[in-house]
Amino acid sequence: MGAVTEPVPEGNEIKALLRRIWAAIVRYRRMVVAMIGFSVLQVICTKLPFMVIDPLITVLQESDGGKPQDKGPDAVLTFSPGLREWFSQWFRDFANDLCAFFGLTFDTPGMPIVIACGFVTLCCGIVGSVTIYMVQTVSRFFAYRVVADLRSELAHHFLSLPLRFFGRQRMGDMISKVTNDTQVMQRSFEMAADNVVVDPLMILGNVLIIGIVFPQALLVVAVMVPLMAIPMYRQGKKVQKRSASSLRALGETTESLNQILTGIRTVKAYQLEGECKSKFDETTVTFLARTKRVLRAKGRSIAQSFIGYQVATAVILVMLGYYVLATDLSFVVVAVIIAPLATNYQHVKRLTRAYNVLRESAGALSGIETILNAQADQTMVGGEPIAKIRGDVELRDVHFAYVDKPVLRGISIKAEAGQTIALVGESGGGKSTTMDLLMRFHDPEQGCILLDGKDLRSVKLADYRRQTAVVSQEPFLFNATLRENIACGKPGASQEDIEKAARAANIHEFIVSQPDGYDASAGERGSNLSGGQMQRVTIARAILRDPAILFLDEATSALDTESEETVKRAIDTLRKGRTSFVIAHRLSTIVDADQIVVIEDGCVIETGSHDELIAANGVYKRMSDKQARPGT
Repeated sequence: MGAVTEPVPEGNEIKALLRRIWAAIVRYRRMVVAMIGFSVLQVICTKLPFMVIDPLITVLQESDGGKPQDKGPDAVLTFSPGLREWFSQWFRDFANDLCAFFGLTFDTPGMPIVIACGFVTLCCGIVGSVTIYMVQTVSRFFAYRVVADLRSELAHHFLSLPLRFFGRQRMGDMISKVTNDTQVMQRSFEMAADNVVVDPLMILGNVLIIGIVFPQALLVVAVMVPLMAIPMYRQGKKVQKRSASSLRALGETTESLNQILTGIRTVKAYQLEGECKSKFDETTVTFLARTKRVLRAKGRSIAQSFIGYQVATAVILVMLGYYVLATDLSFVVVAVIIAPLATNYQHVKRLTRAYNVLRESAGALSGIETILNAQADQTMVGGEPIAKIRGDVELRDVHFAYVDKPVLRGISIKAEAGQTIALVGESGGGKSTTMDLLMRFHDPEQGCILLDGKDLRSVKLADYRRQTAVVSQEPFLFNATLRENIACGKPGASQEDIEKAARAANIHEFIVSQPDGYDASAGERGSNLSGGQMQRVTIARAILRDPAILFLDEATSALDTESEETVKRAIDTLRKGRTSFVIAHRLSTIVDADQIVVIEDGCVIETGSHDELIAANGVYKRMSDKQARPGT
């Protein structure tokens, strides 16, 4: 058998993340368009007040008896000759029209400009608050939507995977990927959705303002951007790699805790508390050490970006000082430039942080993609629809191996509809594997299983399993009501059918004796019920399903004598008229089987009825005599 999972090739994690983000952008394009639109409005409302600094300071200078400095063509170059003069004149006209509209008159000539500046700033604040609310709401919901889709994809894929996948995985690792890794991605997407759209636009707005009033500074910006981006990129790769390592360590911690919780009885019975504490603390220390390395890489990224930003700011300030001292550059220009310079670092820092968290998400996604790349169970695809199963089953020269370890070596069994076939033998002989093949959890590597004369592999799996039921040695109940636990055998069943199945399974009287009756909770893994009660609920579930073929995997081996007798009566009711395959440890429970098959080392060594096998004086007879001895 090939590898169950295929890890994401190293270096492709960020590509996988970007593909997933792009798919989400396409899927939720209306949300993204709204987010970008409101982000543009937010930038305009944030940066527009900087532009009114020029006419405000100019009018204040005039009111103070001064005169605006004459700015010749060599003093400061603009993208368009007279652009600032045009904006200044336009703003004066706007201010006069605004005051006239509201019927305001002033003795001081410059007051309309002052009023207009306050009015524009106030309007930007009102509109900006609305845009900030919309950007925050839409961007955060987009992030939640992306991660929710990813969790759904994981859950759906888990349900499509073959059983052998779960046999090779640790439960704690899988839980950690579904919870911790996706939680990292959710936090990252929340921050990135806020900053990746808004902050680049904010930086662009600041650069535009600086370029309009002092275009010489754009040369500094052009040089410093790559100097800031290179260390950010290098540290981002380290963040991604170390984040993946940190999350693996967190998976180890989750697995350690999972072992403690699921095996708490064994832990306490064998006084393993100290060992479990040490192991958990060890995994926690490893997680913290790896997380510390992630944080160091993030810190270096922000620190190096800060150095680059400060160098650029220093150069621009020196250039401003030079032009003010050596030319007729107005202090108004200095004031307009200082405002965007003062705010730009926060945008750079948030953008750097967003880049780091995206890299962190790429590290988290690599573990998730490993699961998503696992091949789905191909037995669930295709097959011939089958409306009704008669129940004839035959295993013909079946071979099967787990990886390179042969388990079944030429098993041949034939069951006619309605017969009970018991599989017995020592542990590890191949009984459970045979049952798994019959339930088509795996397919034979050699030979075939025939269902009503057809190869089971050619039958649509959903149709086959719809007409089968299983009662296992360790009954599983969902943390739901008793009604829901029984009804999952046949979704949509009426209350009358549920109660009829419960009566047949000898569990109805117990259920109605509970304060909540059928609405009583079974508890986590059936913790509110005894072992016999849990088993009878699962039998009621199987009876409600009304299967053509029944699988019983040592259904009474873990019960006491009284519970076993009650459950056995329920099983006898369940088996009537159905093809049944029974794995039995206690031979007394299968003496009435139509055929008993003794399996040893993956081979059928004896077959026949109870009386026939006793008379044969072989392996079955020795097993029966051993169990008949007192104390066995």
